[in-house]
Amino acid sequence: MSKLYSFLFSVENRAKLERLTVILAIVGFFAHLALIGLAQFWPIELFGGQLLQNPINAIYTPFSFILIFEIYLLIFYLPRSFSTSLLKQFEVISLIMVRRVFGDITNINFAEIEISNPGFIKLVIDLGAVLIMALAILLFIKAKNKLKAYGQPDMDPSEQRFNSLKRQVSAILLVLLGGISLLHLVDFAVVQFTGEHLVASFNNDLDSIFYKDFFTALILADVLILLLSYALSQDYFKLIRNTGFVITTVLLRLSFGASQPFDVLLIITGALFGYLMLLMYIGYSRETQDHKS
Repeated sequence: MSKLYSFLFSVENRAKLERLTVILAIVGFFAHLALIGLAQFWPIELFGGQLLQNPINAIYTPFSFILIFEIYLLIFYLPRSFSTSLLKQFEVISLIMVRRVFGDITNINFAEIEISNPGFIKLVIDLGAVLIMALAILLFIKAKNKLKAYGQPDMDPSEQRFNSLKRQVSAILLVLLGGISLLHLVDFAVVQFTGEHLVASFNNDLDSIFYKDFFTALILADVLILLLSYALSQDYFKLIRNTGFVITTVLLRLSFGASQPFDVLLIITGALFGYLMLLMYIGYSRETQDHKS
């Protein structure tokens, strides 16, 4: 599995996947625009027509490819750094929110809009969530840079066996990601032809499809790495920080099953909790360094 990780996440393969993502995003954008044009003359029932109502809907496709690449990078960083992996989760969530904003815009008739309109309120909430998540990402990056200044390793134990185990977990997670993606793709095709889901628990919610299952798998991977780290280190503050990061991932996962505005509240609460956990660990690192000096 360690060799599989090295192959899947090699510099060369990451560069190739990045180029492929850009190409697919551009091609997907124009293909989606073409389908929207065709839908004006012939009925097309893709996602019940949700993605074919407005040219702005074409943004959904390139953002989806970009999100998949961001998830790939998230898995790449998982064995290297708990905090960097969490930062990537924030980026994935923020991109999902950005994509959702474009969907909100297409659902509003601005010629007849009222402030009390539920669609307009939803748009405002989502716009606020995007801004808050962008701020959370910025603050998290600054905090991580502070942590580096104190010379504290970020979940990077010297034990080679532990590093190998983490890479194996990441490789398995990427394989699961491929399996989940394929299963959702097959389920989507079955729904289009039969009107029924291949897997009863699946749904075609454009904002949560696939991501709920991926974040569930990510939580299990995080917990496994946390347990492995506990076997090698009894540093309380490092353990409580990593446990806090797992809790943050759980809150982000729960947001996919919640209705608005509770989904946004769970996302913001998770981001704030993760950020405060990192600040706590920075304080501990500073005190430890001062004590040593």
